[in-house]
Amino acid sequence: MLSEEPLHPYAMRQRIRARAYDRMPGVRFTSLYDAVRRLDDAGLVVANEPARAGNRPERTPFTITARGRAELAVWLEDALAADADADGLPAALSFMYPLGRDRVLELLTLRSSRLAATIDADESALAAAEADVENPIFLSEHHFQLARRRAERDWLTSFTAALSSGDLQWPT
Repeated sequence: MLSEEPLHPYAMRQRIRARAYDRMPGVRFTSLYDAVRRLDDAGLVVANEPARAGNRPERTPFTITARGRAELAVWLEDALAADADADGLPAALSFMYPLGRDRVLELLTLRSSRLAATIDADESALAAAEADVENPIFLSEHHFQLARRRAERDWLTSFTAALSSGDLQWPT
């Protein structure tokens, strides 16, 4: 969010709610202040002068640093293009906007292509295993993983098509 504009943690909290990020598993407001402090300690953000608006308490806004922008871009690119079994995609989708629409489309298309190849290999391996296994229940995990990969591929196809066609508007 700091790649969009300088914010104080309370404003970040409000933006998290407005974007429904607080409904994602693992998001806790109590950790927001600690996260900002850790980012500041790492030199990825910098605290600005505290300011007071009206009768509100004094608040310290933070700004992302050049190093923070670079680290964010690397993390986003890695997470968006990662293999299907990597778990960073939901968070990367929440914060993908600094990369721009075209770069995000490129990365997600790459991910989808690799995922399609993985699905093809999984289907072949599963067909061979089904011929050899004594009880199909032993392949339940494989069927589950294949179903997950297919669901992600289908979602990526739909999402990138909607983004390309303009049905999903990229924020300005």
